[in-house]
Amino acid sequence: MRMRWPLAIAAWLAAAALATAASIGAVGSLSNGLFGPSDAPMSEADVEAHLTPAPASSPSPAPSAPVATTPAQPAAPTGASRALSTAGGSIVASCPGGQAYLDSWIPGSGFETDHLQRGPATTASLRFKARSGGGSVRAQVTCVNGEPTLALPGDD
Repeated sequence: MRMRWPLAIAAWLAAAALATAASIGAVGSLSNGLFGPSDAPMSEADVEAHLTPAPASSPSPAPSAPVATTPAQPAAPTGASRALSTAGGSIVASCPGGQAYLDSWIPGSGFETDHLQRGPATTASLRFKARSGGGSVRAQVTCVNGEPTLALPGDD
């Protein structure tokens, strides 16, 4: 009977050490995201790069066909989506047909969204309202030369 106590204590210490090692490993893996770097937060530049459409590729001409050269002309606005940040959250907006449109939005921590006017319209807008009775952030998006532009007409 005396031999069981040291054995039980040793088993408990081994289990505690194993649980501690597993916990440290799990917390360490969170620095790279739960499922690897693919779910790690992206910088604003990374978001912009992912939202910018790739240039359309055209099939290359047949080797015997002559290739015509024309002077380069500025590209027309594409209406590509753009990420916009506020103190209350983030917005992804675009300008299809020259009209402002809110593609998506994510309220920041402690905020919720209300007064949504998604568009397409001359001005699309929403308000990120603080949940704990604090202020709010109003965001208005318009299109300037085919690009979404953010205005913050005054925080409440």
